Amino acid sequence: MDPEQPPTSGSAQIVPVSAFPRVGYFHAFRIAALPFPEKPAARHAWRSQPAGLQTPMSEDPGTPDIGTAGQQPRVQRPGRARKRNLDEGSGDAEGSAPSGPGGGEFVSEGAGAGGDNAGAEATERPKKRRAVLDPVPEVPEDDGQQEVPRAPMAHEDDDLSGFTARAVGLAGQIAKIRVENFMCHKHFEMEFGPHVTLVSGQNGSGKSAVVQALQVCLGVSARNTGRGTAIAELINAKAHDAKVHVTLWNTGDDAFMPSLFGDRVTIERHLKRVGASTYALLDSRGRKVTLDRGEKVKDVLDRMLEHFTVDANNALTIITQDKSRSLLSDKSNAKDKYEMFMAGTLLDRDDLKVANAQVAAMMKNLGETAARYNAEKQEENQLSSKVQKLRSADKFLEDREMLERAIVWRAVEQTEERVAAAKTAADARGPELVSIYERHIEAMARAKSEMQNRQQELANELGRHTEAMENHDAHIHALIRAEKDSRVNADRARRSKLSAQRTLETLVNDKSALDEQLAKDTNGKAAEARRLVEEHQMQVTAKQAALHEANEALTAARQSLEAARAEAEKLIHEEAAARDNVNGTARKVTDLQKALRELGAGQDNRLGMFKAVALNDMINQNVRRFRQRPIGPIGALLTVTDQKWLLATEVALGNAFRDYLVCCSEDAILLRELMKRVDYKGASVVAMPFNAPMHNIPPSRRPVNGFVPLLDVLIVHDAAARVPVMNYLVDKFRIESAALVNGHQEGESVNHGCAAGQHIVSAFDADGNWYRRNGDFRWIDRNRGVTLRQCRLVADVSQYKAALERDLEQTEAQLGAHQEDLTRLRNLLREARAWEAKCLAEDKSANALKARANTELRRLIAQAPEMPRFEDDEEAGTVLTQLASIQQELVGSQLQLQTADEALALAEQALQQAREEKERHLQRMEDGKRLRHQLDEVADKLKEIEAKRSTAEESRSQVCSQLGKLRERVVVAEERLQRALQAADQVCSRAEGQQAIRLVRESITAAVEKKLTSKQQRDRQLANMAPEELQRMLKRTVEASMDYATLEKQLATVNANIAKAAAEAGSSDLQELEIRLAAQSKTVATRYRAYKRMEEMVQRFQTSYANQMQSFERLRTSLMDITQAKFAKYLRRRDHDGRLEFNHAERTLKLLIKPKGKNNREAQAVEDLKQLSGGERSFTTVALLLAIGENTESPFRCNDEFDVYMDDINRRVATETLLEFAMEHPTFQYIFLTPQDIHMVEDARQNIVKRRQIQLPATFLRTVKMHPPREGATQA
Repeated sequence: MDPEQPPTSGSAQIVPVSAFPRVGYFHAFRIAALPFPEKPAARHAWRSQPAGLQTPMSEDPGTPDIGTAGQQPRVQRPGRARKRNLDEGSGDAEGSAPSGPGGGEFVSEGAGAGGDNAGAEATERPKKRRAVLDPVPEVPEDDGQQEVPRAPMAHEDDDLSGFTARAVGLAGQIAKIRVENFMCHKHFEMEFGPHVTLVSGQNGSGKSAVVQALQVCLGVSARNTGRGTAIAELINAKAHDAKVHVTLWNTGDDAFMPSLFGDRVTIERHLKRVGASTYALLDSRGRKVTLDRGEKVKDVLDRMLEHFTVDANNALTIITQDKSRSLLSDKSNAKDKYEMFMAGTLLDRDDLKVANAQVAAMMKNLGETAARYNAEKQEENQLSSKVQKLRSADKFLEDREMLERAIVWRAVEQTEERVAAAKTAADARGPELVSIYERHIEAMARAKSEMQNRQQELANELGRHTEAMENHDAHIHALIRAEKDSRVNADRARRSKLSAQRTLETLVNDKSALDEQLAKDTNGKAAEARRLVEEHQMQVTAKQAALHEANEALTAARQSLEAARAEAEKLIHEEAAARDNVNGTARKVTDLQKALRELGAGQDNRLGMFKAVALNDMINQNVRRFRQRPIGPIGALLTVTDQKWLLATEVALGNAFRDYLVCCSEDAILLRELMKRVDYKGASVVAMPFNAPMHNIPPSRRPVNGFVPLLDVLIVHDAAARVPVMNYLVDKFRIESAALVNGHQEGESVNHGCAAGQHIVSAFDADGNWYRRNGDFRWIDRNRGVTLRQCRLVADVSQYKAALERDLEQTEAQLGAHQEDLTRLRNLLREARAWEAKCLAEDKSANALKARANTELRRLIAQAPEMPRFEDDEEAGTVLTQLASIQQELVGSQLQLQTADEALALAEQALQQAREEKERHLQRMEDGKRLRHQLDEVADKLKEIEAKRSTAEESRSQVCSQLGKLRERVVVAEERLQRALQAADQVCSRAEGQQAIRLVRESITAAVEKKLTSKQQRDRQLANMAPEELQRMLKRTVEASMDYATLEKQLATVNANIAKAAAEAGSSDLQELEIRLAAQSKTVATRYRAYKRMEEMVQRFQTSYANQMQSFERLRTSLMDITQAKFAKYLRRRDHDGRLEFNHAERTLKLLIKPKGKNNREAQAVEDLKQLSGGERSFTTVALLLAIGENTESPFRCNDEFDVYMDDINRRVATETLLEFAMEHPTFQYIFLTPQDIHMVEDARQNIVKRRQIQLPATFLRTVKMHPPREGATQA
């Protein structure tokens, strides 16, 4: 068995062969009795499809009359066509009409009756359900049987040797009928003979009512009777109900339940105008029989009629007058004839159809079984899939359990972290921030004070400058005018000098000419005159030389005065600078002296290094007010392992050396109050838990490649303070990630080459230089303000003290030097001012000397020499006069030239002085502007400082306010944390929760690594990323995924997957589904075995059924041959010839009649029977009915108005034929109804007796004469 190959569709129960009803009157085609062979001779083709087993699709062995829906009728092969050539006189059965349309040629009359009968008997004829010679019950009068003596001259066509007369009917034949209020009969009863009963009556006498009563009582519907559409229409118009009684014989071996009914069975049908009609079964004594419990009368009646093979709906069992009239009415009833043939021969009986339907049902059942198997197999697969999904959902359940544990404890962890962070913020960060703001405010106050001092200094200097520049506008204008005037005077002096030079040259030339003229004169007076002129000239020259010397002395005095003034101004500036140096150095000396005093005041000599002696004393005085003693100053607790890193440590941590640590916010508030009392400024108070463990520093936060972090060189002397101090420095300064480098080269490698790792962004060298990196920006903060002597973390305090003392000594020496310089400069300034005064006096003296020389020169020039008189020599006197005049003019010109030179020199000097003074004044103006600008800057800085101070105070207030709220939230958060802890403890222990968190983290890490690896294959930038950066990205992603909200989303996803699996599985109970799957698998296996058995049975049955269909076709062919032979035989009684043409494909039966064609070969065959006369048509009807009835098994036949349209001769011949047929078939009962006179029947009987030479018994023919019904008529 292969349960993996399911059938295709449907489900049904296997129909056993024994369930098939009996079919027909012959044993050869009784399907129910057919045994199945163990191995079929042939198997039908099977198709195997992936979806499952396919039901066998056998070739259609059926025929058009019993073929299943959708099957094409099977047409007889041409090779099997049987032709009967009547013209050639062949009476063999092979001469039957072909199965297909068309037909063969007619044969001649040459074949005798014996040949016809022999041919019919030679063909395979079906056996009857009852033997012809079955014994019958004993009856009075010779046991109810009479042997018919054979006449010596019997008709050669008939064989009546087997005829046996009976006094009673056989089982299923009609004994009598009785009606009440049925149609036209109020009370009517009729008995029937065992062989032939001929009922004669005029129209309206109620003959057809008898037929309808017989039909109604035997189960025919009112519509099929042709007399109405409802039973109520068959009830007498004057009555409300009607009764019909039909009594059937129940004798012989074929009796139906004789122990219950006896030898007669009466069927009673009670017809009601309102309500349903009822049946009743009466025994031979007229009593209603008692049926088994739950058994219905109609079911027993149907079984009885089936047993008797009585089918009142069969057209050949009861032929109504309507059927008789319409049978041969036109050519369009070929299908009706075919259906009548099939029904009459029982080839188309319902049982046969049922058998065919059962075959289809078996195939359908097989398909339904296959479909059911497929459905059950599919259900099994679905259950298996659901089980697999639920089993896979177990992993989801494990994930859910792990996530639930991880979530609750992750929530606890995150809540603890938040609470810790909030507590740290409330106890440490908040107070530290307040302290920072306070330090900031103090720094702003100091900066403000410094700026105010600077502002005062600038204001004073600007005041002095302003005082010196009070009339700077007027002075500038004066300087500009003086410069302009000096330039004009210089130009004028140059022009005057040039004019004087030209005049002087002219006068010199004139004088030379006069001198020459006088030289020629030998007069002593002339010589005297020349001497006087020369002496006067010499006096003038001497005075000019004195004036020149006075000018030079004045110029030298003025230059000395300017130099003295410049020197005095220079010394003034130098004296101010020296004074500043003295003041600054004095402050340094004071600071150093104070530091030394504080250093000497400390017990361990370290508090003084951080100016915390007074604060420490105050703490000692108030130590009971603290929850725990503050730790600090931090610098007093620290040293370095190597003095090499003192500068680096001072630069990195120096701002925090004076900070204090407290354990709570209350202690922070108290310590700040104490700091204010002792004026301890520039320090922070940080609240943090003293009992917290040391921070766990992972390797990923430390420098790599051998670089030492700042953390490793720090030592905390106090063991109790070690953890809080180190945690504080780690939190605030990240000392675990600050690398120490040896020199600039290593610093550059860390800063630019990330030699200590990508995560290291800060490094310090031994000189205190700070190498920093922020993203892509890298820079170096050079150490220019911290010296080695200023490092406070020295191991030996005495060294630090000695260094301070040396600094103090050096600073004091510098102060003495600066004081000496200041004294020297002050002396020089006094000397410079004395020199300036002396130079000023000399300038005044030189100026007075010049004025006096100038006055004397002018006076001398104005006093011309007195010339001697030349009374006797007028010409010489004139020359002398001219010479004296020229001499005077010459002296004047010389004086004018000298004056012009002096004026030019003075003008140029004044111009130069004006320019220099202008430059100095402009410089002083620029200095004033610079001072004002600096003063403005100082004012702006003061505003900025004040704004920052206000902002810091406001921020401090906000922080203090938020700090109070934060402490309240911390209390609420701690309560929430306790509830979370309680809830988490109910889920699992903390260790289990930590394990779940670890597993979830590992799972998320693996998933993220896989995703990153996949992205690296697609993203070039990600592929080129450094491993350290990838690790950081991985860590960030994992940490983000470990968030409580993210884990909740993952849990929601897992729950959705579980719900989806449960929804798809239809249940969340895996054990239940496994039980159902096991039961379903067992059911599927059982169903598959049943299917295989059924499949094998169907295969065997199909083989047998195909064989039986072949037998059926042979039987149908045989019946066609018999019917054909009988039809031709009966037609020849009237010298007609004809044949039957069957078409099984179209299910038609055509009659081809040659009137008088028995002896006329040229006669034309008629297909349209309207071309025949009425008698010919009626006789043809009788011939057809008798031929088909030859093979009908019904125990009785009833024909109403069989002789319609016949003339007397045809009627007589037809009657004889019917009687002879009844004699040939003595086991059947015949009832004929005719509207003709009864004497015709007697004539027919007499003719048979004469022709057959036999004596018919009295029981053979019963005639009944009916009269129109009248009141009181009850019996015929």
